[in-house]
Amino acid sequence: MSKKYDNVFMKKSVTPNILKKLGTFDLKTAMKMTGASRTTIFNWVKKGKLNKAAPGLYVHPETKIEPEYEDFVAACDFFGKKSAVGGLTALFYYGLIEQVPHQIWMIVGPKQRSTITKYRPIRTKTNSKIGIDIIHGFRITSIERTLIEALKFSTKIGLRTAIGAIRRAIKDGKTSEVKIGKMAIALGMRSILIKHWETFVE
Repeated sequence: MSKKYDNVFMKKSVTPNILKKLGTFDLKTAMKMTGASRTTIFNWVKKGKLNKAAPGLYVHPETKIEPEYEDFVAACDFFGKKSAVGGLTALFYYGLIEQVPHQIWMIVGPKQRSTITKYRPIRTKTNSKIGIDIIHGFRITSIERTLIEALKFSTKIGLRTAIGAIRRAIKDGKTSEVKIGKMAIALGMRSILIKHWETFVE
């Protein structure tokens, strides 16, 4: 038996384990890192060796991403680096509303679109670097930005929900009127805050 032929049989079987160290990844990355074919990757998904995190994105079931935040990480990766978890999802994450949102609300750029019902994109031209925090591996609007944008997008979120969240955040000491005001100025939304100021300031 030739040395070349012998090496073929001695070669380790291809496994998805190397993908554990990644967050979410696409098919091309999985194929490149594991040396597996497209068919093999799809078979891994069918057998539960890989999970589908979002359209075109996968995640290893033993990844370092905390299970409860896997969908948020995947959503940020799906919409890109300028996106962030926001809207009702962020309000719920910060404990400012009781009802769990049926969709993952995402702050995205003005040209981004998605027909995936799992996501609720909120398109905005607002600076994607202001008031964005990275928590547990995903991007999310800060409490202050979340509250200001709740007012801005009150037709989608509900004005009562937005005002109630602001009152609760201040009462619970999660933020302050001063911090909210500074964020409104930084985002260029001072006029929106002034319009509703008396409704939540005692």
